[in-house]
Amino acid sequence: MASVLVIGGGLAGCTAALELAQNDRNVIIVEKSVTIGGKVRSYGCKATDRCNRCGLCLVGDLWDQVERHENIEILTGAQVVDIMGTKGRFTVIVKTHGYVDTISNLDHIVVSTGFDEFATLSSGSLEFEESKYIITGSELERLLSNRGKYHLFPNPPASVGFIQCFGSRDIQEKAAYCSRICCGYSIRAAKVFREYYPDIKITFFYMDFQEVEGQDCFDDLIRDNFEFIRCRPVSIKAGRPNLILYEDPEDHSLVEESMDLLVLSEGIYPSRDFENLAEVCRLGLNENGFLKYIENPRQSGIYLAGCVAGPRRIEEVYAQSLQVAREICGGIL
Repeated sequence: MASVLVIGGGLAGCTAALELAQNDRNVIIVEKSVTIGGKVRSYGCKATDRCNRCGLCLVGDLWDQVERHENIEILTGAQVVDIMGTKGRFTVIVKTHGYVDTISNLDHIVVSTGFDEFATLSSGSLEFEESKYIITGSELERLLSNRGKYHLFPNPPASVGFIQCFGSRDIQEKAAYCSRICCGYSIRAAKVFREYYPDIKITFFYMDFQEVEGQDCFDDLIRDNFEFIRCRPVSIKAGRPNLILYEDPEDHSLVEESMDLLVLSEGIYPSRDFENLAEVCRLGLNENGFLKYIENPRQSGIYLAGCVAGPRRIEEVYAQSLQVAREICGGIL
C-alpha cells in the first residue's frame, strides 16, 4: 500500500489525509501542536436565524474521522527536519518530543502547515495599545465558538467597530495582497452581534470590500443600519470607549470616532517557518513570502495544500486539498 506523509494537521492536511486514507493510502500526519485541527478547530459558526455560509459546515466531524481512521497515523509535537530521496522513495527525518525518528519508503509528501495570524507577528503600522476592549479576528472566532444561547458578552458593548485589512494590503507590512477572508468573517460576525443585540451600533472602517455579493447585498447591510466609513485608521487610543483617529477621505481632515469594542480583522500572513520549510521540502517562496513549486509536483511528489501557497477561504482550502489528494491517487483534477 502506498504511503503519504502530510506535514501539518489543520484543515488542509486533515482533508487531504482523510481522502487519501479512504483511497487505501497509508498516511502519516506530522503536526507540531499537541493536537490536530489547526486554527479552524477553534472557529465559531456564524449562523444567525439562517446559515451565513461561513464554511464551517464543511468541516463537520473531520477531526474525529481522521483520528479514528485505521490508515492514518498522527504524530503530534513533531517537526520534519530533513527530507531525502525522491518520489516513491522518500526518507523523512522527524523530531518528536526531542527524539529523532526516520520514516522511509514514502511515495508522496503533502505540505499543509497553514499560515500565521498577523497580530501574532507585529503590532503593525497602525498604532494601538493592548486592551480587553480591542480583540483580533482570531479572538473573535473563539468568542463565537464559545457563545451562549442568549449572550455573547458578560457586559455587552453599545458599539462595535471593525478595522478591516489589519496587516493586509499594506506595503509597510510587506503584505500588499488581499487576505480574502477578513471581509467575510467580519460581516458574518457582525450579523451575529446584531442578532444578539438588535440595538448595537456596528461600524466598519474599510478600504473596500472583497466579499460583498454585489451592490444589492451592500445596500441590504446599510439598510440593516451597518455603518461604513471608507478610510484607513491612523491610530487607536484604547479604553472604554476606544478612540479611533482616521483621515476623512473627502477633505483629508482628521476625525475621531469612539467605539466600546474594536475588532482588528487580521489577515493571513506567511508562516515564520516557510523559509526553512522551503529549503527542507525543495520549494520556493513567491513574491508575498508564501510557498511555491520549483518543480511540477507530479514529478517531484511534493504537493502544497491550503494556505501555504497563499490566502484561501475555508471552502477553497477544503476543495483544493481534496484536489491534491485525488491527484496523488491518480484521479482527475
